Amino acid sequence: AGKVAVGTVILNRVAHPNYPNTIYDVIFDRRGGSYQFSPARSGSVHREPNASSVVAAKLCLDGAREAEGSLFFNVAGLSCWASRNRTLVEIIGNHSFYN
Repeated sequence: AGKVAVGTVILNRVAHPNYPNTIYDVIFDRRGGSYQFSPARSGSVHREPNASSVVAAKLCLDGAREAEGSLFFNVAGLSCWASRNRTLVEIIGNHSFYN
């Protein structure tokens, strides 16, 4: 569910007018001078994905959604811009998702 929720955030951003309109451009967006997603920042996005990540990505592309309406996520309990400025949608595992 957590990986599908991250995919939901990415696809919600693709559909939102304030963000780039492709999955690639959302993942590598450098809004505020830094990558928005830690795997893009660390370079781990270029590694071979594990099986559960491939399944989650395919589910998202087939229409599966978690944390519907979310545009942001971070570690649960972490004080961040989203936790102070956006509405909490759902906590899944160790991550909080915000609209």
